[in-house]
Amino acid sequence: MQQQYYFLTGFPRSGNTLLSTILNQNPTIATTGHSFIPDIFLQLETIKNYNVTYKNFKTTDNLNEIQKNIFKNFFNNWKQKNIIIRSEWSTPFNYSMLEKYCPNEIKIIFLMRDPIEVIKSFLNLCNKYPDFYINKTYNSIDPTTIYKSEIEEKIEIITKKNEYFDIACMSYKFIKNKKNVLVVDYNNLVKKPNDTIKKIYNFLKIPKFTHDYKIKNQFSINNISYDDSFIKAPLHIIRKGNINKMNYSIKIPNYIVNKYKNLI
Repeated sequence: MQQQYYFLTGFPRSGNTLLSTILNQNPTIATTGHSFIPDIFLQLETIKNYNVTYKNFKTTDNLNEIQKNIFKNFFNNWKQKNIIIRSEWSTPFNYSMLEKYCPNEIKIIFLMRDPIEVIKSFLNLCNKYPDFYINKTYNSIDPTTIYKSEIEEKIEIITKKNEYFDIACMSYKFIKNKKNVLVVDYNNLVKKPNDTIKKIYNFLKIPKFTHDYKIKNQFSINNISYDDSFIKAPLHIIRKGNINKMNYSIKIPNYIVNKYKNLI
């Protein structure tokens, strides 16, 4: 069996775990948790560019061969044919690695959600879980340097340059018009899950499967599941039962709303 590799990316708090859980009902599909495979590519590229030992004895073909076989070797013991790998694939660097080393046609699913809703979802976790990493970061700030409201300071942490949210914003701008990308709106996923799944199957060109949209289990694939204990908040726990959207009564300052209103 020759595996096919597809890619899932997009905004945080936009249904990544929900979508992955639904897709994994199909025994021919394995949608991963948040993968560190891009970091493997980065480390190997770093060796090529900066490693003194490599520069002294350049085994370029050998390194390239490792990179060509990363996907095949990484998922060698997974029985599913269609592997959907979740990570930040839509950054310029990571996308270039796919262009060089993905063994099949590149197809990327990008999950989009209103950025203000994403921010509110993070703030909701802050309110519920005092030890959440965003709260810890905020609490570590020297109070004599704080001149904004608590919510503004936490939003700055959430939207910090080169962190997950900011990378998603940049990535969307980079990738949104590419023909090999399917943008999936979070609202459509939760309101019309069957239609959304059909679009994904058509996009990936894989045989249809009858899915159950009443969630019974948490995300898991091949006996691997998330461990959110070190994050101190259930970032990857999904609500069981019927799929529905959470609305948060959290007031976001207007200047922040205006900053992101034209992004999508």
